[in-house]
Amino acid sequence: MTTGNGKILVVLTGGTIGSTCSDGVREIEGDSPYILIREFREKCPEYAGCELEVVNPCSILSENLTCDVWNTLYKALNSVDTAAYDGIIMTHGSDTLAYTAAAMGMLLRHTECPIVLTAADRPVNDPKSNAIPNFRSSVDFILAGGMKGVFVSYRRNADGAQTIYLATRLLSADCFSDEFSSYDGGCFGTVKDGRFIPSLSQVNPLPDSFRRKLPPIAGENVDLGEKKVMLLRSYPGMEYAAVDPRGFAAVVNYGYHCATACTVGENTSLLSFAGRCRECGVPLWLGSFKRTESEIYSTQAEMDELGIRRFYDMSPEAAYVKAVLAYNLPVKNPDEFMSECVFYEMISQ
Repeated sequence: MTTGNGKILVVLTGGTIGSTCSDGVREIEGDSPYILIREFREKCPEYAGCELEVVNPCSILSENLTCDVWNTLYKALNSVDTAAYDGIIMTHGSDTLAYTAAAMGMLLRHTECPIVLTAADRPVNDPKSNAIPNFRSSVDFILAGGMKGVFVSYRRNADGAQTIYLATRLLSADCFSDEFSSYDGGCFGTVKDGRFIPSLSQVNPLPDSFRRKLPPIAGENVDLGEKKVMLLRSYPGMEYAAVDPRGFAAVVNYGYHCATACTVGENTSLLSFAGRCRECGVPLWLGSFKRTESEIYSTQAEMDELGIRRFYDMSPEAAYVKAVLAYNLPVKNPDEFMSECVFYEMISQ
């Protein structure tokens, strides 16, 4: 069990976990983002020896997240001497948590200490809120895990387990249950009685993998909003004719589970849309393909002929974020970047 001693940087960004509820309205105002810290100190006195240094680079409801906010968060965290801390906790709204987790997971894979993102289902001042348990398990994971990299801490509703997810595999929460899940169908592990218990899933990297330092993929600052990426999701009857790719650096189409999309109909064919993308000079990506799959559908062969690019083994959130990075970071060719595993976002790697 952890001793509750250590030094942790807490990065407050708003969201439900940083809001208050009054007359049925949740909002961020005044010092509401700091209520979490005060409540944690009051309800968890055994962590009195844990030094919490708090910064507040932004305060937004996470549905208002933009790429400019990612620029701010990256700048705030990348400038930190992470070797001076046992870990970093970033509080975030739940609506777009999976997207920010993927972005920070890839951009900050090189940090010297663990970074844990967490959120809440209700404001801290709601008796039913899971804010304090989620924050506490973030602290426990940092003090007990000793791993580098970026993770997410959130209580699982089904059994109450304090769950740790790999940041780049987190899926957006279910609209009905508010339940988060992982693209690999499991989780990285759980925290119980102050201890981190790794999952035995074969698709998870071993905990020792997170003890080595990875090289950074970006410089001191980033501008992830300079070149825009469009994310589409396939659905029956989708009108590709209504989509204008002009002005975008790339389009990411997340297809059906076999990485397919409609190829018939004057207005509904991805093939026609691919032709328009090619005329505009806009790369079109389709996935998520499985590297282990040796057979393809006939429609996919047609797509290959039109130059549709493939991405593999990634969630919609990770695929979109990775494309944003690929076209806004001058690190390497976007095709190469999309095909490489940056921070465990590709399940088969």
